[in-house]
Amino acid sequence: MIKYIAPTLTALHNATEIDIESCLKLYDYLIENRIDGIAVFGTSGEFPHISLTEKKKLIKAAASQIKNRVEYVVGTGTMNASETIELSEFAFDNGADAVIIVSPYYYGMTDDSIFEYYSKVASEVKGNIYLYNFPDRTSYSIKPKTVLELARNHKNIIGIKDTIPDMGHTVDILKAIRPEFPDFAVFSAYDNNFVYNVLSGGNGCVAILANIAPKMFSNWVKAAREKDFDTLAEIQKKVDRMMDILWIYSPFLSTTKAVLVDKGIFAKDLMTFPYLPFPEAKKQELRDFMKDFE
Repeated sequence: MIKYIAPTLTALHNATEIDIESCLKLYDYLIENRIDGIAVFGTSGEFPHISLTEKKKLIKAAASQIKNRVEYVVGTGTMNASETIELSEFAFDNGADAVIIVSPYYYGMTDDSIFEYYSKVASEVKGNIYLYNFPDRTSYSIKPKTVLELARNHKNIIGIKDTIPDMGHTVDILKAIRPEFPDFAVFSAYDNNFVYNVLSGGNGCVAILANIAPKMFSNWVKAAREKDFDTLAEIQKKVDRMMDILWIYSPFLSTTKAVLVDKGIFAKDLMTFPYLPFPEAKKQELRDFMKDFE
């Protein structure tokens, strides 16, 4: 099934405390604009910098807002397998439909250790798991053959988010997995790869720009499902231009948070420490940029 899942931004009261009310407003905004799923605490949600206590507060609050409306996914990956299992079980106990788990970062891992990590987690949690491949942050990539072996050994590993700009690796996963597991979900993480992903037999995107222009992306999904190639091409050109927002300021999460403040969804564009909010001096440039995508 073709989907667009939004890896949601996390609103903050201060550098350590989550603004749950603003987060819930964002979820409503996305659901009302027909986004297919919401992923809390993906990379866009600043998960490495938020305490377990704060994560649990939002996971619980988000469930009542999202559950039974769209797919509810929670990012539960940590550097420690036991903590990942604990947080995953908490997410499932509080209504998550699936968890998405980035593999341990900082140190590199062999194919065998990647397999053992996900096998341990999949064996000890009761719900569905999306793998999360992000070599720019982990220093290694989950190979297609490892994805296939994990799918063979664990029925609750149901898909993968492949965060690589070049679609070649994602296509290799599709070639490896589709003959045996036609329903295994393969998502891209870069919005501009949505059409390439779908045409290659994938399931769409789990990608950040849906946070700030959800109607455009849900229309894109509709066009893909209906094989409306004129609309696919038209929106592709808009998305290609919109990708430039990622380079206006670093980290780009603060840029997209500033857009949500302008939309009246987030109260503040604060980031977790030590990252800075979007600079006031660049806000008019950002507003001018966003006029093409309203």
